[in-house]
Amino acid sequence: KLLSVVRQDLLDVIAICRAEKKQTNYHREITEYLAKGMIPNHWKRYRTPESFTVIQWITDFADRIKQMQQISSSSIPNLKNLNIWLGGLFVPEAYITATRQFVAQANGWSLEELMLQIHISDSNTLIDKSSFGIVGLKLQGAEVRQNKLYVTNKILSPLQLTSFKWVRVSDSEINMNPVNKVTLPVYLNSTRSELLFSVDLELGDGQEDYMFYERGVAFICSSQI
Repeated sequence: KLLSVVRQDLLDVIAICRAEKKQTNYHREITEYLAKGMIPNHWKRYRTPESFTVIQWITDFADRIKQMQQISSSSIPNLKNLNIWLGGLFVPEAYITATRQFVAQANGWSLEELMLQIHISDSNTLIDKSSFGIVGLKLQGAEVRQNKLYVTNKILSPLQLTSFKWVRVSDSEINMNPVNKVTLPVYLNSTRSELLFSVDLELGDGQEDYMFYERGVAFICSSQI
């Protein structure tokens, strides 16, 4: 529905600029927003950074639509094999919940028994068939080598492919503090105003957890920074 609204609005603006259509107050408001590089309020139907310009928004929206077309054109058995841009989903939390429910139902496990593990690959190949592929993630303030975390001077490190896997663990394991691992937040975008979830990642040689907490290391899902 949003795609239809945006498309019609832009077609109307083009027609008005060509003197082929009479301008209304509705169109006048849209053209004023676009001329200032701002996003019309009725286009803001999903979460984006407040600093987004209309050009950034349109680029981001187009990428989201392309992904939705890819998902909708895939058969149900092939959906799990798609690598998903998590930040490009309109409700990314729902996808994480759906993957957890899928694994629980497929194996007859309860949701409370499942814990999320991630593996960051150096290639674009999933580790195993029980994993869900996530693309477009970026790591702020650190880098990953051979699935281990290291401090770096880079502000942002793009990640090739991240495998999400739900594994069955006992109650004691769920409440146990991870050894030689650090818990990092996963944010929707660079504003860090929307926390999606947290993940544990193994520390590299010579690395201490406080190094990453002091630097505010975090995962970012959106491709627009």
